[in-house]
Amino acid sequence: GGVVATFFNALPRNDVRIFHVHPESGEQIQVSHSIPPGRSGRMIVNRDDVLIAYDGHGSAVKKFLVEETGNKKGSVDFSVEA
Repeated sequence: GGVVATFFNALPRNDVRIFHVHPESGEQIQVSHSIPPGRSGRMIVNRDDVLIAYDGHGSAVKKFLVEETGNKKGSVDFSVEA
């Protein structure tokens, strides 16, 4: 049961990369390529995954929880903004 997550990078100047946070260990694994400003990146994730967007400086920008909504089964859309 993978969920397609689309991340839109709404930051004006910074690329972002998306990392998955392991629920037990807290280990963070990069799951996306670099997403330029104004562009989107798409990846397969799982429900209840915790994901963190980092900017090009390695600063955490925003944290996301993957939750499927009724009207868009199987996909989620996120916007990365400061």
